[in-house]
Amino acid sequence: MNRTVLTFDSIARGLAEYGDPHGRPVVLHHGLLGDAGLPDVWDALARDAAVRLIAVERPGYGASDPAPMTAVGDWTAHLLPVLDACGVDGPFDVLGISAGAPYTYALAAALPERVRRVWVLSGLPYVPDDAVRGHYPEEAEPVWTFYREAPEAEVVARFEAAAGRMAEVFAESPWVLASLPGLAAHGWRGPAREVRLQTRPWGFVPAGVAQPVRLWHAPADQEVPFPAAEATAALFPAARLTEQREPDHIPSEETLRELFAELGDDRG
Repeated sequence: MNRTVLTFDSIARGLAEYGDPHGRPVVLHHGLLGDAGLPDVWDALARDAAVRLIAVERPGYGASDPAPMTAVGDWTAHLLPVLDACGVDGPFDVLGISAGAPYTYALAAALPERVRRVWVLSGLPYVPDDAVRGHYPEEAEPVWTFYREAPEAEVVARFEAAAGRMAEVFAESPWVLASLPGLAAHGWRGPAREVRLQTRPWGFVPAGVAQPVRLWHAPADQEVPFPAAEATAALFPAARLTEQREPDHIPSEETLRELFAELGDDRG
């Protein structure tokens, strides 16, 4: 792993690179709780697949300073200077984990001439759509409403209050656990911003993503209902969804091996 901090207009952006530095670039988007840090297996699998995996920390995560965003689609403008600085001036793939999925879709919609394919693991569904969100349990709707309508300070306060509980929940996921101090250092503004943007218009629609979209999702996922993932996949012109056998929301090693096997075979 090679960690880097870049600065644009006095705003820091953190990233980490894995795999083959001369391989095909794939831009990775971490989840709601996370940063650019990944388990060692990602580095090994990316290297074997001849993939240059670039994990970029969104505003308020890791080494990236908080920055205002009015919609998920704003991410493209934040990322393009990072890609230029990394020497990625041609086609690339995008990969999203959980709440990183909307940002992968945003890049594909905004940069159809550059983004080749979209890869998603346990992705957040298209929750601005009432029908998609309706696949969640009924008790989830007040939470979505709070995130959509509450002032940012109230959302931040909810994350601060839950910090201890999150440490317990992710005690068995060291790479997620390791990201929590960085989120707290930024005052939880990263995840607070993201949950507020999730249920608002994203700035694009799934139908505008013409590239192939490859998804993996566990039918027994306790965080994101599988029917919501199916409904989201149906909104893309060219999507294929595979069931992850292990029930966890965290991508399994088997799923990772399938992902990188396909990345390694898809070098055209």
